[in-house]
Amino acid sequence: MSKQRGTLFLVIALHGCTHGSTGAGDTPEDASVSGTPDSGGAAAADSVGPSPVDLPVAPPPADPCIASGTCQPNTWVNVTPKDITIPMEGLRSVVADPLHPGHLFMGAGAAGIWKSTDYGNGWTLINKGFGYVAQGLCIAVLPTEPSTVLVGAACGCGKVHKSTDGGTTFRMTAGGLPGDLYSFAVDPYDGKHLISGFHEQDLIAESTDAGETWHVVGTTGFPSGGVSWYPYFIDTGAADTTSKTWLAIAQNGGSPVITRDGAAHWTIPGGLAGLRHPHGNSQIFQRVQTIFVGGEGGPGDGVYRSTDLGATFTRVTKTTRSAVVWGTANHVYSMYAWSCFGCTIDPNFMVGSATGDAWASPGVPSTMLMGADHVAVTSDGSHHVFVAATRNAGLWRYVEQ
Repeated sequence: MSKQRGTLFLVIALHGCTHGSTGAGDTPEDASVSGTPDSGGAAAADSVGPSPVDLPVAPPPADPCIASGTCQPNTWVNVTPKDITIPMEGLRSVVADPLHPGHLFMGAGAAGIWKSTDYGNGWTLINKGFGYVAQGLCIAVLPTEPSTVLVGAACGCGKVHKSTDGGTTFRMTAGGLPGDLYSFAVDPYDGKHLISGFHEQDLIAESTDAGETWHVVGTTGFPSGGVSWYPYFIDTGAADTTSKTWLAIAQNGGSPVITRDGAAHWTIPGGLAGLRHPHGNSQIFQRVQTIFVGGEGGPGDGVYRSTDLGATFTRVTKTTRSAVVWGTANHVYSMYAWSCFGCTIDPNFMVGSATGDAWASPGVPSTMLMGADHVAVTSDGSHHVFVAATRNAGLWRYVEQ
């Protein structure tokens, strides 16, 4: 399919032997199907669902806060729904709908699945969800009409909760894998192509059919000691090479690795040996050939930059802890977090220049006691909007001036 492009920038969060099995015609006894908060229902078990479509990104509607001039620019604002009960494991991942700039989905563990249609200002519970799922980037939204939503399942077998009606109903797909999928990434040129790491395991999996089936990919060249890998597609500017170019970073040990042949071989990029992501948190940012990645350990805590599509990296911040990195045409941003329940951890929010050569630490509200697993980035055409789920510290929104 052609690459989904629009006038706005969207971060699409946005991992050998074949172990996956289809959901089609293979309905497990423990298949979990959820309807609306008050009703149930399931998609046909033998339906793959809508394929990604060559539709343009919808013209961005007005953000009501920006349009009214009431937004606090360059400030994190708490937008946690008043009627949400934050579970012990906290609020999780927030991702933007790649076809609808104003729509965001949040997978909130035991608190259910929530949707915003106004850039994160307001939220509605659309599904009671599935209880605990592995910490990480546990939700993905594919570029389809209606939206296809994937949520990881806590079964230890690589199953996925899949909705083809925008999150109203779900059915189980995949399965037969050695653990829980943990960190979804979607190919920017092919909405059916996904990769993911496994929770607390030294493996990466791939799907080419919108999450119906998955297989474990090769690890030739992987360094030892890493678990809970986050893999990312690196946009080379062409669909065929992007589909095979992935950068991955692990927790606990190992080193970041990159493949340019679809996981047949991996190498450690120059300057990153030993860098790792904190427990449960990672995100990279790419602007053309420049890539920013955050981490800790190895060559030193901080944000690293590559200007050669991931071949080599240099550190561009001082020794400060980083986990997630995102950006716009104007700035690069970094935040720290670590997966724990009810902890107080400085998000260490940093704002960098567009090139990442200069950084400031503007601070955050006193009640923002944790950074995010992932920050969703969208735009109403005039301003970029960031939304972050910060576990027990709630849901936060930021409008770039």
